[in-house]
Amino acid sequence: MGRPLPVLLLLAQTCIPVSRGLQCMLCKTTGSCRVEECAPGQDLCRTTVLHIWEEGDELEVVERGCTHPEKTNRTMSYRTGTQIITLTEAVCGSDMCNQPSPGQVSTFPQSRYLECASCASSDLSCERGWDKTLQCRNPGEQCLDVVTHQSLEGEQVLELQNLPLNGFQCYSCEGNSTHGCSSKETSLTYCRGPMNQCLEATGTNGLGNPSYTIRGCATPSWCQGLPVAEAFSLTHLNVSCCTGNGCNHPALATQPHTGGAPLPGPAHLSLFVTLLMTARLWGDTFLCT
Repeated sequence: MGRPLPVLLLLAQTCIPVSRGLQCMLCKTTGSCRVEECAPGQDLCRTTVLHIWEEGDELEVVERGCTHPEKTNRTMSYRTGTQIITLTEAVCGSDMCNQPSPGQVSTFPQSRYLECASCASSDLSCERGWDKTLQCRNPGEQCLDVVTHQSLEGEQVLELQNLPLNGFQCYSCEGNSTHGCSSKETSLTYCRGPMNQCLEATGTNGLGNPSYTIRGCATPSWCQGLPVAEAFSLTHLNVSCCTGNGCNHPALATQPHTGGAPLPGPAHLSLFVTLLMTARLWGDTFLCT
């Protein structure tokens, strides 16, 4: 009887790759830059530039970091006093794609394109009717109206009484079906100013809640999705808008939004929905009409 052949046991080591988030350069207005691993839901790197031009003098401040996937490349310019302020943000989607190039020097665009009227509340030129002309410095810029509001310790300070009622009503709430947007917490609110759309938006918020809902009055720009995503830090966003009193009632969520006469209810103003679009190019909050 022959000698048994040795049996070779091959041990295969299984390697499970550890997933990680996108890596971007993080650079604040002061201090050095470092590599940052983006949080879940932040799938883009950003470069945000504040540029101030005043009577031939120029000042530039740059920030870099992570941002959510709804962000796009954009700019905004306006006058305040003798200054022209330009906010520019560029985004990209690969690791370290927002790092500065060696020897890179940013230049303020000198070409002039569309001309708009410009004023700002910081020097009371809007309130006093002291509009001046402003020639855009990027070909994709358009004229727009912006209303600003500020946040104090997380509570929104809104002067809604300065905007006239416009005859529209929408259902308003913020939260999920059990807290914030339950049937008892969803009620009609009176729309003001340019907010002539009823909005319903659902998505995942920063706490990981996959069924976060926003309802309320909105300007048409909110229906593009980006303002809602930024104002409420939502990802996987689904936004729908409709015209007609009460057309965003929860019971109509799965039906075509054709509008209708709502039953009267208490006026309820949710924190943001009745007013706001957030551009968040530089940490301020803007309502674009």
